[in-house]
Parts: sequence; C-alpha cells; structure tokens
Amino acid sequence: MDYDKKYNDSVMDRFDAFIRCSEAKKTRPYALMLEHSEADSRVLSITEDSVLDFLDVALEQTYLLLDDDSFYVCDVSKEIGTPYNTLVFQINGSVLKSKETTTHIITRYMNYIGVDYKATMQLGKSLGIFSQCPFVCGTLCFTPLNGASRKPVSWLGLHHVQAITAHQKATYFNIDGKHELTLNVSHKTASRLIRQTKILSDSQQRMVTEWLALMHHQKEFSSRPNVVTRCTVSSHFSQPLPLLSTWLMTLSFLQGRWIVQDLLKEGDPLLDLLPPEKLNDENEIND
Repeated sequence: MDYDKKYNDSVMDRFDAFIRCSEAKKTRPYALMLEHSEADSRVLSITEDSVLDFLDVALEQTYLLLDDDSFYVCDVSKEIGTPYNTLVFQINGSVLKSKETTTHIITRYMNYIGVDYKATMQLGKSLGIFSQCPFVCGTLCFTPLNGASRKPVSWLGLHHVQAITAHQKATYFNIDGKHELTLNVSHKTASRLIRQTKILSDSQQRMVTEWLALMHHQKEFSSRPNVVTRCTVSSHFSQPLPLLSTWLMTLSFLQGRWIVQDLLKEGDPLLDLLPPEKLNDENEIND
C-alpha cells in the first residue's frame, strides 16, 4: 500500500511518543494523584507570634462564612503591614483570610445559625458570666479571647479543643486533627473560659431537657380541648410570641429585683416610680 509522506510522519511521531512514555513508566512506575481526603490534610502549628506567616498561603474570601470546621478566628486588625483583618484556621489545614473584621464574621455566623448572641449573654449574666461570654449552641462553642463588646477580638472554637497545657506564660491547645495552637493567655484564664463555656452549655441542655419533659408530661395529661387550646387555634386571640432574648432579659431583670428585695427586706425596689411626695428623708439611699 502507498502512503503519503504526511501520514508516515504522523505515524512515526505517535510511535516515538509511545516509546518515550514507555521509558518514562520504567523509571517512574507510578503516578501521583491529588485526592482530597483527611490523610492529605495539613497539620498546623500556630503561635500568636508567627500567625502572620500564614497570610501568603491563605485563601482570600470577601464575605467569609464560618462552619463547624473552623477552630480559630484570629484578629489581625492591629497589624499595620497588611490590609487583612482576619485569619480563619480550619480543621482540614486550610487557612482563610478576609478584610472583614472578626466581629462581622462571627456575627454573620451567629445570624446564619439563628441564635441571638445578646440572648446568650443575658443567660450568661444570670449564671454569673459577666465578661468574655462564650457563644454556645448545642455542641458548638466559640469563646472570645478578650472582651468582645467594643472591638474586634480573636475567637477560639472550644468544640475542637482536646486538651490544654500550661506553656511558660502561655497556653498550649491540642486541636482536632493533631493541630497545635499556642496562645498568649495564662492557663488560669484558659481554664476559666472553658469553665464558663461548660456552665452555659450545661444550662442550655438542662433548660431544653426539662422544658421538653414538662411539655411531654402535660401533653399526656389531657387531650380534651379547653379554652386555652381554643384560643391557640383561634386567629382572633392569637398574638406573637416574645423573642428568646426578650424573655431572658426579663428573667434577668426579675432576678435582680428579687435579689434587692431579699437584701433590703422591703417591697418593690423601684423607688423612682413612687410619687415625689412619698419620697422623704427616710427613703433616701445614702452612699
């Protein structure tokens, strides 16, 4: 058979390529395949002094949304050498960066979950937690490393912390995935943050458990209709339920009134609601 020169050249080129590929397989009888699995995750070693070293490898996101795998939300807003304000470290070893502050990022996450942080702080105050109140929702626990009311701060996901160890004047945290994190907080402060989170988490669990048990008991008490159930199904008597934050705030206010009443051994402590003519020298409270 007669073949033109162009066809013969193409056949020889393919044959040469096949020979080169065969020789390459002899010297390297395997191929590296990139797969996304837990075994390929990076193990991070993070300290507050070296946290800026992760800026170059971090993935930038405009509107960063945290998830269950976020374990350290680091505030770098005080660093004047970078336009970024936040670094977020993930359990799989990835690092995210954003020009948003930690306040914006953690608030977006709270709104995404649907839990009001103000309600959590009100519950915390009723339990004696007046500073660095953690954000707790079920097993999810984020605690601020400083007071978070006025300025951006770093947040630590305690639901990913396995153990803590005193390290000189700092604290060493063992994180899920064999990550290690060293923060410039004392072991005493870290223990207090964990204890506060435990108190708030236990209280939430008990509230949910006891309310559900009470509702279950009352449901079995009677299935016959009554005036309350009729009002519930009637649109004429329906009214919006108060928010959880409003309920907790009212509860804290009432607890404060009861404490003052017990201490003063008197009636309602709201003396400013009394008419002026009833406030005499005997009612004045001296410092």
